[in-house]
Amino acid sequence: MSSVSVANEVKFITVNWPPFYASDLPHNGFVAEIAREALRRKGYKMDLSFTPLKRAKHLTRRGEVHALFGCWNSLENRTHYNMSKAPLANGSGHFLAAKGSDFQGVRPEELLGKRVGIVRGYTTSKQMQGLFESGKVTRVEVSRIKQLLDLMQVGGRIDLILENVFVAKHVFQQHYPDKTFGLEVVGEDYIDGGLYICWAESNPEAHKMRVDFDEAIQSMINDGSIDRIESRFGISLTSIQ
Repeated sequence: MSSVSVANEVKFITVNWPPFYASDLPHNGFVAEIAREALRRKGYKMDLSFTPLKRAKHLTRRGEVHALFGCWNSLENRTHYNMSKAPLANGSGHFLAAKGSDFQGVRPEELLGKRVGIVRGYTTSKQMQGLFESGKVTRVEVSRIKQLLDLMQVGGRIDLILENVFVAKHVFQQHYPDKTFGLEVVGEDYIDGGLYICWAESNPEAHKMRVDFDEAIQSMINDGSIDRIESRFGISLTSIQ
């Protein structure tokens, strides 16, 4: 990958995580469109590339790109990158149950004795991790989201899914385009699932870009532009229910 030197071009790198962002989505997804508009307001153009996460982190830490796009506010990321002030979107994990179930307003500590389906390696809060490790909540692990969706169709296998609702619905629509998504959000895990920009500390161009980007995102929050972009892409909790 060439060094970042094109004037007014911001090089972001990330992984495919539809429907938030992906190489094959219109405009690369709604989060990419939010970032693109923020950069446009400050006179920049966006170059967004997609690669496996390990390589994306490596290139960002080396300063070969300006930032890792769509990262979580974790201790690891705060240690290695300069985080954006505000998230571009909410990628939190939701507790999903069948529509019309008895689950409503669920918090992790209220799941004692329940079976929760989760993709292996999915990030959870310390509270949820502790409940899994203690056996107070049964963790049913699978390798793919589609398997979680299929398990929910088989009565008695799992009670809920822990997964971002937008991701779960996207996967469902890819595999079952003629069916109706039958799950709803009944709670959230205790974790900051905001999707931030992790700016490269080693890239000298990134500091001013970060300041400009933070200002633009705040202006978009204030004038409602982010809400309008999400609405245009059909992203809202009410659209899921």
